[in-house]
Amino acid sequence: MTDGVHLARGALCFNGALPGSAQACVTEEGDVQMDWMTVLGTVGVIVLQGLSFWFLYWLWKKLRTPKAPRAGAAPLAIKGGAVPVVATFTGLRGLPWVALATNSLNPVLRIESEQLVYRVLRQRERPFADIRQVDVREAYGTFNLIFEFHDARRTFVANVGTAARGAQALALLPESVPLSGRAREALRPAGAKAGV
Repeated sequence: MTDGVHLARGALCFNGALPGSAQACVTEEGDVQMDWMTVLGTVGVIVLQGLSFWFLYWLWKKLRTPKAPRAGAAPLAIKGGAVPVVATFTGLRGLPWVALATNSLNPVLRIESEQLVYRVLRQRERPFADIRQVDVREAYGTFNLIFEFHDARRTFVANVGTAARGAQALALLPESVPLSGRAREALRPAGAKAGV
């Protein structure tokens, strides 16, 4: 038997619509006989259409819902040396936007009287004398403090969210900690940066 339409004993049959032995027949009485592949294909199409409509509805609701402010956007004051951070990263010296590890669940940056306490994968304490330089990088929605150390190629990067919070954190560091040109610029008041 070849693929196509044929008439068999008073029934109109369609062969080859689906792979395998798929066949649909319409008898003289008007009822339809289908094999399991046709039924399975029809159910699959209905399920896929339902999922696509659900996804479009979910996307429409998500785009219409106003966004909650990000954790780093809130103008929080730094209390007790604990700097509120959005995320912390372990990076490489000279590659400020490359991260080897990240922590956005429970990041820690605390500037104490004698040391820097931070957490990416595990909590560490480094005396201020270990800090080679502090740099900053800013992009849309992010303000990173980059701590480079004398004895390591890896850096500690803290995303504090805003330039104002970054300036507050930099102001907590003692004078003995060297700052890059960008970090010194970030410490200046907004009016002084604009040339007012």
